[in-house]
Amino acid sequence: MTPNLCIAISAPTLRALLDFQSEHDQEADPADLADQVIRNWLHYQRELAKTVGQRGYFWKKLFLPDGTRLRVSNHMTTRYAAVVGDDLVYESMTISPNRFAQMTLGSARNAWEVVYVQMPGQREWKLALRLRYALEADERRAANRPATPPSAVAPPPAAPRNLPIATLHAPQLRPDCEERRKAYRRAEDLLLD
Repeated sequence: MTPNLCIAISAPTLRALLDFQSEHDQEADPADLADQVIRNWLHYQRELAKTVGQRGYFWKKLFLPDGTRLRVSNHMTTRYAAVVGDDLVYESMTISPNRFAQMTLGSARNAWEVVYVQMPGQREWKLALRLRYALEADERRAANRPATPPSAVAPPPAAPRNLPIATLHAPQLRPDCEERRKAYRRAEDLLLD
């Protein structure tokens, strides 16, 4: 059994906690509620401390960082999806770019050819196929480049991100939709391009 410790809490905070407990008819012990609140706060702080490079969505080899927006248009409507954390979210569902294109256009299309991408901090929208070609060209150039000398200095680590609280909360997923899992990807999605 874990030993309990006493922590000083201000009277208004304790009163607010007890009022919330009585309003919502929760029979939990106030100490258990305080423990739960502290755990939630720690989880939130750990999410804030993650660097920008750790969160994002991989579409084959193309990395879409957290905050990237995707757009699909037809002659009638324009639909948007966003990368939230490590998921691509459209209408509160976690989906793949191909499924996003199918749902919005109503037919099977090559998502690389119809999805436009807006990276965080940029104004212009780029066709996903163009981003893919640019990534492949960079990989080819890097493969042909000679190795760097061993005395090269490594870049400093990325600073922790300070984003507004509203951007860190992922939308609630709809209960009728399956969450996309990498372990259950279709065989053709795993093939090299």
